[in-house]
Amino acid sequence: MIPMEPGPEDFARMLSEQRARMDEARAIARYAHSRTGLLTRYLRRLADRIDPTGASRREIR
Repeated sequence: MIPMEPGPEDFARMLSEQRARMDEARAIARYAHSRTGLLTRYLRRLADRIDPTGASRREIR
């Protein structure tokens, strides 16, 4: 069976979904390379060394 070409509504929906995925990926990359993201990962690694199971950290939150 030959697939049909998407109509204008389907094309617009696909573009909006792709744009949303790209925005999400951009936000993740920006966070991963930001100072806040780097500091967060560093502190998480330190906390994991002290309490690998995370049981004590659950009580604080």
